[in-house]
Amino acid sequence: MLVRLSFRLRPYLPLALRLGLGFVFFWSGLSKLVSPESAVGVCTNRAEAIDLVSTFGWLPFDPELFVLAQSVLELVLGAALLLGFLVPLASAVAVAVFLLFFFLLDFSLIWKNIGLLGASLALLASEADKFSLDSWLKRYRKPEQV
Repeated sequence: MLVRLSFRLRPYLPLALRLGLGFVFFWSGLSKLVSPESAVGVCTNRAEAIDLVSTFGWLPFDPELFVLAQSVLELVLGAALLLGFLVPLASAVAVAVFLLFFFLLDFSLIWKNIGLLGASLALLASEADKFSLDSWLKRYRKPEQV
């Protein structure tokens, strides 16, 4: 019974990965921009993120600018994934972001990102789901003239 259910759900796996990861990115970015001091449901709000980034002595620019750029990137990645637009690029950028954080931060601060990195890698390796904007645009794109 579980095997049949698994088989039936398999076509929807890329959709579930895309929406789940997109929501995490979108909410994380939005919460740092809109609710800077009391973001609920994320690991850090803007103040915590700035405090953390301030400990990076090697950072060549203002920590507030870094956190603002990170928040905007998260928001854009989240929106792209939620819409299903440029999914291979968005998931590749997500993988790069997580890998950078693994190398830049103390591992204990980002343990939850292992799961998100796994979801990003799985999405990168997946076929486009039929509900994505990418699939819709592919269906209605005019064939190239030879």
